[in-house]
Amino acid sequence: MRIWMANHYAVPPNLGGITRHYEMAREWTGKEGAEVTLWLSSFNHSRRRFIDKESKRELEEVPVPGFHLRWLWSFPHIRNDFRRVLNMVSFAVLFFCTGLFQARPDLIFASSPHLLTPFSGWLLSRFKRCSFVLEVRDLWPDTLIKMNGLQNPIVIKLLNWMESFLYRRADKIVVLTEYQRKFITAKGIDPRKISLIPNGIAVDSWKEEAPRVQEYRRRMGIAPDQFTALYAGAHGPANALEHVVRAGAYLPDGYALVLIGDGPEKERLKRIQEENGLDRVHLLDPVPKREIYHYIRAADCGIISLADNEIFRGARPNKLFDYMFMGRPIITTVDGEVREIVEENGVGVFSGAENPSGLAEAMMRLRHAPRDEKEAIAKNGLRYIERFGDRSKLAHHLYTELKVLVGFSVSRGIQSASREGKEW
Repeated sequence: MRIWMANHYAVPPNLGGITRHYEMAREWTGKEGAEVTLWLSSFNHSRRRFIDKESKRELEEVPVPGFHLRWLWSFPHIRNDFRRVLNMVSFAVLFFCTGLFQARPDLIFASSPHLLTPFSGWLLSRFKRCSFVLEVRDLWPDTLIKMNGLQNPIVIKLLNWMESFLYRRADKIVVLTEYQRKFITAKGIDPRKISLIPNGIAVDSWKEEAPRVQEYRRRMGIAPDQFTALYAGAHGPANALEHVVRAGAYLPDGYALVLIGDGPEKERLKRIQEENGLDRVHLLDPVPKREIYHYIRAADCGIISLADNEIFRGARPNKLFDYMFMGRPIITTVDGEVREIVEENGVGVFSGAENPSGLAEAMMRLRHAPRDEKEAIAKNGLRYIERFGDRSKLAHHLYTELKVLVGFSVSRGIQSASREGKEW
């Protein structure tokens, strides 16, 4: 089966960001025998710069038969202003225009968060006469309206139309959370065409050959005896990291907060840290995905933080799986689906939404938890990954569904062509 996967923000593991699609594509080519082309931007969204040739060359040194990367230019931007809109539009337009002149795939799999790339994917699927799968990572335009205060009625109407259009026209919809599935079903979409494929972990992607905990604690700038909570991920308005940084004011000696990543809020967070003298807070640059597990292993617990907003009640950030994979207790500031998973599976605590003092208290509570409780948390996390977060199993499950979809589409096309007296 020939598949096109398109995600504007997809990145390979040697860069920080969304590696879901790269890892899934490798699973499909390596284990399912598919031919997959991953369409991704050469402008790295989280780092706000173009990906250099050396980073691309690292990937080319280990070729995977049947797996192709198509780097598309997109307009550079630093802030969330009109340039970011141009960034989205340029990627979607180039995806459509370039795809027109490529050999026909059997299926086009296009992912949000923004809707322009999936819309281009749907248009291409009509020209190529193939199946179209919509992956919903964020619920646009609801997220924009509730987080960024999008108020332009014309833009809202256009995005609402595009959202409904894609839900109706997609042959299959893939969601990452149960909340998203219920949200889309409530719009009158047949639940039978919606598949829940959550984020997960490529369990064979990291193996610790020798203990390097102290080395990575030194890299984080923390002392061997400091109890350390780590946040690894995007630094944007949706992540509400100001409250994580301010938790440093409530921490006594012997504790540290480390935030790894980048985004539009990074400079403001640095100012908050400096102006308030929060020397127990360390803000580090992004690191490649293959290294982030070393940092998580070197920390004592992991933090999941999102804004206190209804739209995030159904979130399942990939950090949830990263921390469990490393056997680290989780402190979540996010109520809803994440909190339910954390508490029901015994892998951490809820510290309250946007609550700096609550976060500090949660760190102190975990530090003094009995050893057997910490050991149980580690085992519970690995058990959850085995059941629900193994990306290889998730990829196989989805690929099986896609094969059925493509088989159905082909047979439907043959029947239609036969009725019209044409050759397929």
